[in-house]
Amino acid sequence: MSVEAAPLTSAAPTPAGRRSPGYVLPNWLLWPGLVAALCAIGSFVAYEHVHDFGLRDDQLDLQVYRDGGLALRHGHRLYTANYTWVKLPFTYPPFAATVFAVASHLSFAHLITVMTTASVAVLFATAWLAWGRLGHPVSAGRAGAALLLGAAALWTEPVQQTLGFGQVNLLLLFAVVADLCLPDRFRGKGVGVGLAAGFKLVPGIFIAYLLLTRRWRAAAVSTGTLAVTVLGAYALFPHESGQYWGGLFWDSSRVGGVDYLGNQSLHGMIDRALRGGAQVQHLWMLAAAVVGLGGLLLAAWLSRRGQELAAIFTAGLVGLLASPISWSHHWVWILPALVLATDWALRRADRTNRLLALLAPLSLLLLFAAWPRQDPSHGLLASGLIWWVPYNQNLEYHWTLSQIPLGEMYTLLGVAFLAGLALHAWRTRRHPRR
Repeated sequence: MSVEAAPLTSAAPTPAGRRSPGYVLPNWLLWPGLVAALCAIGSFVAYEHVHDFGLRDDQLDLQVYRDGGLALRHGHRLYTANYTWVKLPFTYPPFAATVFAVASHLSFAHLITVMTTASVAVLFATAWLAWGRLGHPVSAGRAGAALLLGAAALWTEPVQQTLGFGQVNLLLLFAVVADLCLPDRFRGKGVGVGLAAGFKLVPGIFIAYLLLTRRWRAAAVSTGTLAVTVLGAYALFPHESGQYWGGLFWDSSRVGGVDYLGNQSLHGMIDRALRGGAQVQHLWMLAAAVVGLGGLLLAAWLSRRGQELAAIFTAGLVGLLASPISWSHHWVWILPALVLATDWALRRADRTNRLLALLAPLSLLLLFAAWPRQDPSHGLLASGLIWWVPYNQNLEYHWTLSQIPLGEMYTLLGVAFLAGLALHAWRTRRHPRR
């Protein structure tokens, strides 16, 4: 993709408070973007109809959501029952169960269609918002760039896992990004973050981010919205709310095995490194505290420098790393990461340097891509590189030195990004003119 750089003074005007990107996304990007999006969506639909895992089959997590909603509607045990043939518990807050109680009026087939369509739509919408947050005005070029990176992200492992399981990750990503892209003067800013936190606790980290960036009204709105979701669900379903907030929300063992390869978080990495030793919990809490506080301070630093999308991504990354369980499909934050890496490359003034810099987003895409892998149970799967190492039945405890970087790839890349960002912030503070 060749984009001519433009001086900052000649770039299109940007909304107040946003940096000029320093280059223009040409309108002709719309056509390759449309082709890429159609090919990505078409190949996804074809893929799902030629194998037995995903849209044609059970969408396991979505089935748990719907069954939990049905249980709530009919007065059955929400948090003590198990759902689907895998016997999985419902692990989300009562507010999420209330939403799925409404959604359970749809047949499962219709719910699959609605969830998948909405998830793909917000994937591209999030890419559009991300380019806008970087300062690009509404244009055919911005639409083309959003379509191109949305198409690329569709075939990453986190997105494919999200769609295959019927997960809500893309919807929550959109709710947070759309909310934080609103102008600070907008009175409703914070509602999206509050709703996302009420639906799934981890997005609550963005309330801390709003406080650190001194967006007092948005922080108050998000906190108030979260409180409404908790109290509203409590008023409707006091027994279930009492169970959840009485301690179940803290029990990460209900979510799944910490040692499982799919848990790409500091907790999972430390557990696998120590083979489930007695010190895992203490070391994880220490690491999560350091990464949580340090990462949020870095996000606030980026925000003060006018790099809001990078700040939002950094806060989201902190949530992934510090959470006790971050399944690989939670890493849909790869989409804003791809936008940021591409933007960084396109800001290079020299064409040769720009082309070389584009290796950064390309490398990121290749590392997170959904590569084909033959599975003994499901045939050919769109699978990430992390799944190319032994897993299940405690095989993660016996990885060789060469397998560890692959099995811990998402977590290691996240930690490396924060470490590099911290070094950059330190050097910038020492040499502010650089």
